[in-house]
Amino acid sequence: MTTSTGTKKKTTWQRIKSMGPGAIVTAAVVGPGTVTTCGLSGYGFGYALAWALIFSVIAMVIMQFMTSKIGIVGEMGLADAVHKVFAKNPFRGPLFLLLIVAIFCGNCAYQAGNVVGASVGLGIVFGPYRTLFCIIISGSALALVLSGNIKYIANVLTGLVFLMAVVFLITAIIVGVDVKALLHGMFVPSIPSGSLLNAIGLIGTTLVPYCLYLHASTTASEKAVDKEEALIDAKYDSVTNAILTAIISVSIMVVGFSLFQRGETVKGVADLALGLEPLAGTAAKAIFAIGIFAAGISSATTAPLAATYVITGILGWSTDLKDKRFRAITTVVFILGCVVAIMGGTPTNIITIAQAINGVALPLSVCLVVYVANDVGVLGSYKNTAILNVEGLAVVVITLFMAYRTFMVYAPKMVQMIG
Repeated sequence: MTTSTGTKKKTTWQRIKSMGPGAIVTAAVVGPGTVTTCGLSGYGFGYALAWALIFSVIAMVIMQFMTSKIGIVGEMGLADAVHKVFAKNPFRGPLFLLLIVAIFCGNCAYQAGNVVGASVGLGIVFGPYRTLFCIIISGSALALVLSGNIKYIANVLTGLVFLMAVVFLITAIIVGVDVKALLHGMFVPSIPSGSLLNAIGLIGTTLVPYCLYLHASTTASEKAVDKEEALIDAKYDSVTNAILTAIISVSIMVVGFSLFQRGETVKGVADLALGLEPLAGTAAKAIFAIGIFAAGISSATTAPLAATYVITGILGWSTDLKDKRFRAITTVVFILGCVVAIMGGTPTNIITIAQAINGVALPLSVCLVVYVANDVGVLGSYKNTAILNVEGLAVVVITLFMAYRTFMVYAPKMVQMIG
């Protein structure tokens, strides 16, 4: 069977092999913050919150389908589309400023956490050389982005995603898992006492605002000729990578719960790896440390890239990776993230700041995706269907609730940290 352009339709395996934008998003999503949140949730509440991971990956697929249409049909990134749709809106100035500040500051905080997390992974294996590791990680990720080849970047990140999936899954198998209890936690929602913020954290570390901009822009960069075929590819891409995200996140939760069952002390990301040694040997510790490193460096590559897409798109500048202004902004985010990481900011404080900013940026970004996906000027006949709008509005409501709870918890902590 052939498409309208006369090209032969791809097989399922061919579509999976051609993954790109979805893998970039998964690489961005699964960072040290995700490892920490999933591990601590498993440690504190077992498999009870696994449903939150399932919801978050479903919500991620819904949002990615909309951003895919913006990129493929609209042939622009989400930030570019926002710039176009709100070009004549009297409130565009405050909206654009809020968006730029929230995404830029949030991504700098995420970037610092990514670099610190990746250095922790290396430190577990090679020793505590934080400053050196931070410089090497930041420099390597920057060099990859400055290569200016989005396809090459996607291939490298796809490899890291599969590495994480294999590493974390193997570790979960080594420590053992109660499959029946896990399935119950995945499909029977419950919120044990004191677990609400953990549930919100699991959703918030998977449905990350900057990834929406990153996905639309990387999809648009592929410049599809056959849009119908490209949209089908995008569905396979998003669903496949959502499954990988779920596998990785659930595996980390399994490890955290296993450490609790065996009486290990877990307070942060490093404890997850170190706690494995007395239980499953040095090899298990090293394997998990590799996963932490892969999570950190993959996210460290994507966070500055996403921030730059937002800033250049909103300002109406070129989003070409080889453009001078694009490269300059990307480099600034890399440098700021590396400096904060080296200066000794603890992963907990960095994640606290990132989560607080995420509480503002996420509902705003989700609302913008739904709004733009209904704009005829951008998508024409491909604008959202009624069913997709219902699904999108459900995600909006959940993220608004998350924003409220996040603000109530993290705002006082930020004031205390600043004071």
